[in-house]
Amino acid sequence: MNNQDVLEMEHAIGYSGRIPKSVLLHPNGYEYICISGASLIVTDIRDAHKQSFLQGHDDKITCLAVSNKGELIASGQRGDNSDVIIWDYNTKRLKFKLSEHDHEVVCLDFSHDDRMLFSSGNPMDKRIFIWDCQTGYIVGSVNHTPEPTNIAKWGGFAKDIKGRDTYKYQFATAGNKQICLWKLDPKTGVFEKEIVNTGNLVREYICMEFSKNREEYLFLGTTSGDFCAFQMKNKFFSHNIVVGALGVLSIKFIDFTRFLVGSGNGTLAQYAISEDNKITPSNKIDLGGGVNSISIMNGGKEGLVATDRGLIYRVQTDSLNKVLHSENHTGGILDLSYPPGVSDRFASASEDGTIRIWDISEYQVIARCQANVQGIPLCLNYRDEVLLSGWQDGKIRMFRSDNGQQIWQIDNAHKGGVTTLCVSNTLKFFCTGGGEGDVRVWEMRTREMVSHLKEHTHKVTKVKLINNETQLLTGSRDRALLQWDLKSEKRVSAHIQRMGGINSFDTIPKSPIVFSTGQDRKITQWDLNQIEAQRSFDTSNNPKIGDECFSISISSSCKYVVTGGSNNSAKLWNLQTGQLIQEGYGHSGSINSVQFAPDDKQILTGGQDGVIIVWNVFV
Repeated sequence: MNNQDVLEMEHAIGYSGRIPKSVLLHPNGYEYICISGASLIVTDIRDAHKQSFLQGHDDKITCLAVSNKGELIASGQRGDNSDVIIWDYNTKRLKFKLSEHDHEVVCLDFSHDDRMLFSSGNPMDKRIFIWDCQTGYIVGSVNHTPEPTNIAKWGGFAKDIKGRDTYKYQFATAGNKQICLWKLDPKTGVFEKEIVNTGNLVREYICMEFSKNREEYLFLGTTSGDFCAFQMKNKFFSHNIVVGALGVLSIKFIDFTRFLVGSGNGTLAQYAISEDNKITPSNKIDLGGGVNSISIMNGGKEGLVATDRGLIYRVQTDSLNKVLHSENHTGGILDLSYPPGVSDRFASASEDGTIRIWDISEYQVIARCQANVQGIPLCLNYRDEVLLSGWQDGKIRMFRSDNGQQIWQIDNAHKGGVTTLCVSNTLKFFCTGGGEGDVRVWEMRTREMVSHLKEHTHKVTKVKLINNETQLLTGSRDRALLQWDLKSEKRVSAHIQRMGGINSFDTIPKSPIVFSTGQDRKITQWDLNQIEAQRSFDTSNNPKIGDECFSISISSSCKYVVTGGSNNSAKLWNLQTGQLIQEGYGHSGSINSVQFAPDDKQILTGGQDGVIIVWNVFV
């Protein structure tokens, strides 16, 4: 596609928080890079609107490294093309694509002078490569030692017996309860290795860091919740300090004597090395989620700390005072909703069990809604003051939109979960669809069921009020699109799709025209007054890789329609001609929800990768 056909990405919300070191600060001190599915996002700390996107991977990115001077970024992915890409940071362009690994790249690290890049594959790949960052050529390759190798870190130049630098590079690898120290001759590509004697200490290592004072110590975080220190000169074990439960996930030096340690239970602790080489704790705080990324900024005064719960904090290194910088979902996005006529706020429901209300002008969360028990919100409808949501546990919950507090809930509304809902404009009643095919109408004030419409045999995927809210349209996985009269509680018409269930539909206001999409991988136009479908067009040009659409939304002008589905791209169509106008790439999982902004200037997409993308529409 040429550039006219590509949807412009305005902003992406979300990062792959469960990947270690998925958020790294750039050495310039005001931008940070994060993994977001199959893309890298560079965001300005001072202004959330300044974002740039690095796209070149075709599957989820699994590891990230930033060079010490900041001129290069490296990222590795999983899948059939498990490549390492080296990016030129200044131009934001791909510099080298390194295609030697199979299955998955698990670890990347730049040497202290940014000349070398270390890359390691997963246990099926079993290979380590050292790359020359100036040419993109292989300097040397070797099999995993220990096997498998999970983590690695460069440690400057190897030292001679008097502690002076030699021309050889040194690095450490760890995995399978072992640590190995390496020396590399950059001219010949010859490796020397030495397994570290850990004595009686048996640990599984998950992160490592060399101390800043000429690599005097090697620190390793373990799954047991402690970290170990080894003296490099004599290769002997010197310290072992317990931090917190669920493993030590990250270690980062602030300066020569102080360092931060993050653990899986949310503890961020600061330690200091004294002159007589004792390590003492000085301060600690709780960040409420596994601390797996720590970067230091502002000359060591501040740290950028990310957790696996999707929260990024700015933390002062001396007092450990914290400020929440941004928050993100960590599970797939299941539904999105704008309030009627409002385009600068929206709500999102996610598999991580939360509903969040966002302000688009700052990309900040206004309110966070959560059930008092662990549950997943499947659908939502955002009104100015309230937010109505349907949950997997079969309950309907109403929240306040200003502070996220729950107002009420209806228990046992649907057996197989509340899969879809819609609210009347007067807020007097609302309709819900369930996982077992039931459609129910409820009175808002009393929260009592006023009618039960049972004809669908499979999950109801969408309900929508039509004809001045006297009728209800319902779509289901049983291939049926049913039109109900709410007064008589009877079905008025039925339209059956030939192949596969209906995943979603949208209507043109004040007209009988409906556009549906589903498992038949087509967009179908119906007239509710006629039995047969009027026309349909394929969602993909290539019949072999059809795009099953999970969501469809028609613009307020009724000229355009946007779809999102299994091939991870957002597609903008012309409704009159059925032609694909633009396509947007940025998700690395299927798109579960798409929504046109009420002013038609932007499109929202929510993906299984946990990322929400705001697209600009120029048509």
